[in-house]
Amino acid sequence: MKQHKSEMPFLWKPQGGCHNSKEQFFLKASRSQKKLIAARLGLKALNDLEVKIVISRKDHNLFLVKGKINAEIFKAAENSSESEDFVVNDGFQEIIQLNVPADRLEVLAKEEGNVTEFYTNDTIDLGEISLQNLSLLLDDICYDFQNIEYQEKISDQSTEAKDRPFSNLASLLNEKMGYKTNC
Repeated sequence: MKQHKSEMPFLWKPQGGCHNSKEQFFLKASRSQKKLIAARLGLKALNDLEVKIVISRKDHNLFLVKGKINAEIFKAAENSSESEDFVVNDGFQEIIQLNVPADRLEVLAKEEGNVTEFYTNDTIDLGEISLQNLSLLLDDICYDFQNIEYQEKISDQSTEAKDRPFSNLASLLNEKMGYKTNC
């Protein structure tokens, strides 16, 4: 399972084996990180991004990650040179299992359970988890959040991928990206 290189990396590694321990973190995107994140998410600009995270140990290699994202986002308005701004202020929760043997990833991912992420190593990139959840929150706020250039780029990539093993997933993504809804 290949991990995306995060635009806002913040690596966390658990210390010791103490149950019921909690750690708190505050992440704030720098100016250069905001530019990279905006490009990744297809936004005109990301004015501010702050994430508060609390990590609790549930079991030896099992962790509950609760976060609160506050972001101010600008996107290009549809059919206009104007931009629209949105404020994201919402929470997320992940249950992460660390140190999963690589040969067990596929089996564990298919099993019914509450674990949302499996890692083969002993480190969690809290920045990447935050960005993935920001992207999910944006999907909930507005279906057409990505700008037109980004949609065309995704469309071109999925066209090239028609004969590849995951071409069905690419076409589903294309359908989703092509679905227009006004916020």
